[in-house]
Amino acid sequence: MKYGYARVSTQEQNTGLQVASLSELGCERVYQENVSGKNAQRPELVRLLNDVVEGDVVYVMKLDRLARNTRDALSIADELKARGVGLVCMDLGQTDINSDIGRVIYTVIAAVGEFERKRILERTNEGKKAAKERGVTFGPKPDEALHNRIRELYEGGMNKLAISKELSISRTTVHNVLKVAD
Repeated sequence: MKYGYARVSTQEQNTGLQVASLSELGCERVYQENVSGKNAQRPELVRLLNDVVEGDVVYVMKLDRLARNTRDALSIADELKARGVGLVCMDLGQTDINSDIGRVIYTVIAAVGEFERKRILERTNEGKKAAKERGVTFGPKPDEALHNRIRELYEGGMNKLAISKELSISRTTVHNVLKVAD
């Protein structure tokens, strides 16, 4: 039987294109999930690995959908091979990972993918650091109207606890706004 596995990392993404492609390949059952690839113990992946039997073939559209690092990629491939289950990654030219050449290609591509992921994180962190040094602030912008109202109430004689209750905000917010004003 042909099985498919589709995964995206965030709730803003969807597996629609992967599922459609896997269905076109003849996958009778497609497991899909919205979860980060960092964790190898993803619920649908675990279900898939538990359901397949000797003679089945698992299809994924891209290797990075199956595993985020080389160790996990090889572990999954080894488990499937030991159970007589095929593994085909479409981005590797429909290479059967259980063949000798397929194993080499799979290992190299998995290692390159892991390396690229680390480089992306490194560049992102460098960019954030440079932006902070230039004075860029991250996170939500301050609500100036709320801050002005907090200052008005405080200057009018209301204490911090009363302000937080009046505006339905935390005392910490009131304290932080007033601390900046000092």
